[in-house]
Amino acid sequence: MIAIGSFASISNRAISATILALAFMMLYAVGIQGVMKAGPIGDDFMVFYRAGGLFLQGGDPWLALMNTPQPYSYPPHSLSIVAAFSLLPQPIALALHIAICLAAIAVMCYCANQWFLNIKSFRSMTIAQALALALIVGNPYTATSLYQGQMTLPVIAALLLSWHFRQKGQWVTAGIFLALATLKPQLSVLYVIWLLMSVNVGVVLVGGSLAGLMILPGALVLGPFKPFESWLTSLGGYSHVSINAPGSPFVVGMESLLVAHGLEPDRLWLILLCLAGTALLHRYRRHLDQTVTLHALLVLSFTFLYAHDYDYVAVILLWSYGMMMVLNSASFVKLGFYAILALGFFIPQRLLRDIDIPLIVHSRTLILAALCLAVIVWSKEINRATSLDKRYSSVAA
Repeated sequence: MIAIGSFASISNRAISATILALAFMMLYAVGIQGVMKAGPIGDDFMVFYRAGGLFLQGGDPWLALMNTPQPYSYPPHSLSIVAAFSLLPQPIALALHIAICLAAIAVMCYCANQWFLNIKSFRSMTIAQALALALIVGNPYTATSLYQGQMTLPVIAALLLSWHFRQKGQWVTAGIFLALATLKPQLSVLYVIWLLMSVNVGVVLVGGSLAGLMILPGALVLGPFKPFESWLTSLGGYSHVSINAPGSPFVVGMESLLVAHGLEPDRLWLILLCLAGTALLHRYRRHLDQTVTLHALLVLSFTFLYAHDYDYVAVILLWSYGMMMVLNSASFVKLGFYAILALGFFIPQRLLRDIDIPLIVHSRTLILAALCLAVIVWSKEINRATSLDKRYSSVAA
């Protein structure tokens, strides 16, 4: 037990550099070169690019792409962004999007360092810090999202920055990033509800105002209400595509898990459970640190709302935080528990999708919930130990 903690707390530049180099090599090999990937780089980005091109020609991208294998179902204020990309030649637009995704990964690393890594310099970086940072950069979800050209990386970076600046009292900046985070409503909706419950109305007003401005081009070209009508219509067609339907191995959450077992859950009950969990988090928010709180909201979204498995990059900081806790705890029990969860979560899914056992194929829904509960418990233990240390220090003084 002591050996784990001692090894993790060692500052060794050669080992840390090797760990980080391997992580960046993984990101480059899979996220840029497409090792073990069948499709071309930026395949999903081309959906956004086509949608922007259709809009610039005066068309309705939601309805035009609704019955295609790759429908467009992003909210109305996304039109301003995809149209801007479509003004550029395709190779330049794709290169710009990849650069934005790489910047988003850097933002994730920055927020992790501000919240729990606490790396002061490369020279003083411990092995535990290097491993936790490498996990953010070199995990398969980050690389896959980068290669596919998904919007998940920029969206989660915007969500993290909005949370970060809200904590610092910079509500205007937090609101600006909130508008960008709402490009994926399924990942940001609970954060918006949290802001309203916390009476952070200023953040919501700024974010809503900016999103409203971003809707204007679509409203002017298609009509004031047409973007919303077409978007809502496209959502119905989106779920009819086999890989987007609940029960698909590519769709995560309790609804997909239950449908895969032949059950048809009432979506309203799942939404009510999600809201109840959000209310419970808000009730006990003073007992949780901010990293845990934000990621608990994301875990609730992944569990009870709708998301794809590539969106799991949004909770990578939770895995990094858990790794830091486990390595610093010097506990074989915690390390073993974390390792089992990580194996089930990060194992290549192509190895599991051909197994006709839905519980295994959809096990990541339960694994993520288990990790979140474990991190909550571990963070409470750390806070309790820190409080006792401060109390003994004050008595000794």
